[in-house]
Order: sequence, then structure tokens, then C-alpha cells
Amino acid sequence: MSAHGIASIAVALFALAACDANTASSGKSEQSSSARIAAALDTCAQDRTGFARAVCASSTLAGLDRQVQRALVAASANVSDAGAQLLVRNEARWLEAQRIGCGAGEAATVLSPEQARCMEGQLRARAQQARTAVQQMGGYTFQRMELVDAAPVTPAMAQQSGLGADAPAAIVRDIRFPRIDGRQTPEIQRFNDLVAQQPSVTFDEATNEIVDYRIVYAGPELISVRFDMSQDALGAAHPSSSSKGVTVLMGEGRELAERDVFRTDSRWQDFITQRAVSELARQFQEDGFTPPQRDVRETATKPHLWLISERGLTILFPPYSFGAPYVMGGTEVTIPWADLRPYLNPSAPLPIRPSA
Repeated sequence: MSAHGIASIAVALFALAACDANTASSGKSEQSSSARIAAALDTCAQDRTGFARAVCASSTLAGLDRQVQRALVAASANVSDAGAQLLVRNEARWLEAQRIGCGAGEAATVLSPEQARCMEGQLRARAQQARTAVQQMGGYTFQRMELVDAAPVTPAMAQQSGLGADAPAAIVRDIRFPRIDGRQTPEIQRFNDLVAQQPSVTFDEATNEIVDYRIVYAGPELISVRFDMSQDALGAAHPSSSSKGVTVLMGEGRELAERDVFRTDSRWQDFITQRAVSELARQFQEDGFTPPQRDVRETATKPHLWLISERGLTILFPPYSFGAPYVMGGTEVTIPWADLRPYLNPSAPLPIRPSA
């Protein structure tokens, strides 16, 4: 798929989400009733052909599909009309990606044993994921956005990767990020823009891309989200993984900066560097590894590697970011707010500043 194609997919999805601004103020309508959403999600009840028939021919797969349907119908009751439509479209797109990923043809009405096992595993995982498609947290309703696609591995890709006949059936993309549903104030729209993720590689590059997230903290003054990313090129020795934080100051509609957390004249950089070096050395004591202070400082002082929680400041250390070999992977260090108090900006947003 071309870069233009990737952009078109993302734009179409965001355009649908944007219509929430016009529908949410009127609340839910008949268009998003449980019965309508259930019918739209019911793979086996609709007049479909090909792959849907193959899924529904298996009592196991059809039963798992119904589990997904029930979970998403329950989730739809907590979102706006636009949010409910996104649940339906996300699921249709997900199912099509699994067809490709499991190696089934577009017109296939019967699955091979291998394809059936693949689909069973994917549907079981999906049934669990569907339960968290919508989260209520910190006074917000967060809906999981998904850019899920797959493209068949061509003979040329298989040969170039060196895998040949052992190459997987498809290259997959599974990119997820949160979106606040409901009334789209300028502040909420800005948050949704700042946390939105898009593909960074094309299918032509024969690289699987996975992006997942976790909401670490959500409150009136800020929301902090952790993202974990992985890219796995076909035939590569190991995937390339990384992590980042996106923390948004809701009142100002911008990402967290150093000055929002620390007093500029407090030498906070020295403190968190030394604290991180000590903690990392403790974590990797059995490996006899002590991280270089310069590498730790370079990572620890970057706000895009910070997460804000009620407990304290968490500093993310992705692989290679603290002087360790890739085999040691990534890690994190959390410093409690109580220990950071001498360095904190007294005007910092909650939960950084002590509550009254």
C-alpha cells in the first residue's frame, strides 16, 4: 500500500470521528440503539458471502464472533452515535485484516484446519479486547481507535526476506490509540489530535507495525498516555521496539513540557539522572551492568519519555536508550512525587503538585 493510501485510510477514520462534534450534543439516537448495533455487528445473521460464511460454518468461530458482538454492543451503550459507528467499522476492518492475516482468500467459503486455528486464536483474543473498547476513567469516556490492516506477502517479498516458503501469509498493521468520546470541546479535540497515531511504514516495506497504549492517568488538568511501538521487518533477526509518553495539559491543549513539572533553577536534571542511574544499576545488578550517566541523562530529561501518575514520575527507557545492549530490552524508573518535591514547580498541574 502506498503512503497516499495509508493517509487516506487515516483521514477517513478521523473524519468519521470528527462528526461526533455534531451528534454528541443531541445524545444517542435510534441509529445507535443496541438492536441496530447488534445487527450491524452480527457476522452470521447478515446476508454475506465468502469469508463470513466460512466463519459462521464453524460453531466454535461463530460462538466466538458472538462473544465479540455482545461485548461491543455493551460498549456502544456508553458512547455517542459516532462512537457506535466507529465500533462497527473498526470490527469490520479488523475481521477483514484477520482474513488476510490467516491466509484465507476473499471468496473462501471453507477454511483449512490451519486457517481455522488461526482465526480461533484471533477471535479469542478479540473477545477479550472488545471488553475494553470503551473505558470510563477520570471523568472521561475513552474509546479505542484502531487502524488495523493486512496485506498478503508476495512471492517477491518472501524471496527477498530469505524466508521463502516459511514466510507468513501477510504483513499486518495494528495501531491503537485513545479518543475521548462525547461533546467535542476545543480542549478534547486537541487531546484527540495530539494522541492520534498513524502508520510510519508502508506494506511495500514488508514490515509489521504494532502500536498499543495504556492510559496511565486521567484527570481534569492532564491526561498521560503510554504508547508501546514495535516494527518487525520480514526476515529480521528481532523486532525493533520502543515506548513513549504523551501527556496533555487539558486546559491549554498542549503537551507537557519540562517547565510544567520542574523549577528551572532547581538542578532537577542532576537529581533524576542520579536516581535513575542507581535504580537501573539495581535492576541489572545480576548482569553486572551499570548504565553510563551520559546516556541516562540524555533519556531521563526528555519529556516525551515521561509518564505522569498519582504515584510519581515514570521515566521510560526504551531499548538502546541507556547504554545497554538490545538483549536487555527496555525498562522504566519511577520516582515518587514526595522525593521530587524540592524540585517541583509549585504551579504544576495535578497530580504533580500536592493536593490541598
